[in-house]
Amino acid sequence: MNRNNVLKKYLTLIVLGLAGGSIYIFPYLKYVFYDPIIHVLHISNAQSGLLLTMYAIGCVILYIPGGILADRMNPKKALMLSLLAATVLTLVFAGAIYFELPQSTSFVISLIVWLLMAFASGFVFWTAILKAIRLLGTEEEQGSMYGVYYAANGTTAAIVAAVNLWAYNLGGGDKNEKMAFFFAVISMAVFTLLAAILLGILMDGDSNKDISTAEEDKFHFSDVGTVLKNPAVWMVSVMFFCIYGVYSCASYFTPYLTDIVGLSTTTAGVCSILRTYIVMLVAAPFGGFLADKVFKSTLNWFRFGGIILAISIVLVIVIGTGAPSLLVAVLTLIPGLFSMCLYGVMFSTMHEINIPIKVAGTAIGVASIVGYLPDMFLSTFFGNILDKSSGAGGYFQIFGILAGFCVVIVVISAYLYTAYVKKQKQHKEV
Repeated sequence: MNRNNVLKKYLTLIVLGLAGGSIYIFPYLKYVFYDPIIHVLHISNAQSGLLLTMYAIGCVILYIPGGILADRMNPKKALMLSLLAATVLTLVFAGAIYFELPQSTSFVISLIVWLLMAFASGFVFWTAILKAIRLLGTEEEQGSMYGVYYAANGTTAAIVAAVNLWAYNLGGGDKNEKMAFFFAVISMAVFTLLAAILLGILMDGDSNKDISTAEEDKFHFSDVGTVLKNPAVWMVSVMFFCIYGVYSCASYFTPYLTDIVGLSTTTAGVCSILRTYIVMLVAAPFGGFLADKVFKSTLNWFRFGGIILAISIVLVIVIGTGAPSLLVAVLTLIPGLFSMCLYGVMFSTMHEINIPIKVAGTAIGVASIVGYLPDMFLSTFFGNILDKSSGAGGYFQIFGILAGFCVVIVVISAYLYTAYVKKQKQHKEV
C-alpha cells in the first residue's frame, strides 16, 4: 500500500471517529447543558429525563432490525444518511429554541426529535461504523484500526463538546441562556454535517468487498431460548445495567456543581467534558490493563473496581457542600474515571462465564438491551427525585442509589468469579 493510501486510510478512520464523537452529543446534551435545556424549554427535571427515555425506547426497538438492515447496506451510504438525518433533527430543535414556541409545543417537538434521533444514531449507524472500520484495514490490523478509532472518537468528542461550550459563551452564556443554547445546538449540527461531507469525500463506496457478518455470529431467534435459560447471562446483564447506570448517571454531577456548589454552566461543563470524554482516552485502556495484567480477570477486576467506584461516590456525599468548590469538582471526576474503567471492558466478561461462540452474539445482544435500560427510565426517575427535593438532598439520594448499584456489581462479579473463573483455575491445577 502506497503512502497516499495509508494517509487516506487513517484520515478516514479519524473522520469516522468524528462521526461517532459528534452524532451522540445531541441526544445526550443534558450531560453538559443540563440547566440550559430545562430553563430554555421551561420543563421540569422529570421532563428532561423523559427526552432521554424517548431516545432509549427508540434505540431498543430499532436495535435488532437496524442491525439486520445495516448488514445489507453499504456502510458509506448508511453513515452519511444517519449523519444528515441527525443534522436535520438538530436544526429542527434549534428552530424550536430560537422561535420561542409555547412550552407545550416545544416540549412535544423535543420528544419527537429525541425519538427520531434513535433512527439517526441508533438504527444502522453503529453497525455501519463497525463495518466501515473493518473495511478500512486487513484482518491483521483490525486491533490497531479499532484502537485508532476509539482514540479519535474520544478526542473528537471532547473537541466537539468544547466547541459547543465556546458557542454557548459566544451566544451570551448564562446571562442570555436562550441564544447561548441556540448557538451551542447549531454548532452540534455543524459537526455532524461536517462529518457527513468528509466521509463523502474520503470514504470509498465499494460494497463489493465481503464484510458481512459471519452466519454463526448473526442474531438467530432460535438461540434465544438457550441464552434465556442461562442464569449467568442474566446476572451479567444486571451487572451491565448497574455499570452503565453509574456511568451514564454520573452526568448528575454537572447540575450538582451548578445548582448546589455554585459553579457556572461553563465551568461545570468543562468538568463534564473531562468526566465524559477525556477520561475515555485513558480509562478504558487502563481498565483493560487492570483486568488483563493486574487482576488476570475482568470479573476479578470488577470485584475491586466496584468497591473503589462506590467509595468515590460516597466521598462526594460525605464531603458535602461546605468544602471548596474546586475540591468538590475534582472529586466528581473520580466516579467518571472508574465507571469508565468498568464500562470500557464490561463485554469482555462474556468469555469468562463460558458463553458458547454460537450464542455469543445473541448473549451480547440480550445483555445490551438489559444493560442500556437505564436510559429508558433512570433519567425520568432521578428527575422526579430532584423535582420533589430541595437543596442537596435530592442529589445525595441519587448518588446513594448509584453507590448501591456498585454494591450489586461487587456481589455479582464476586459470585461469577468464584463460580466460573476460580473454578476453572482450580480444575486446571488438578
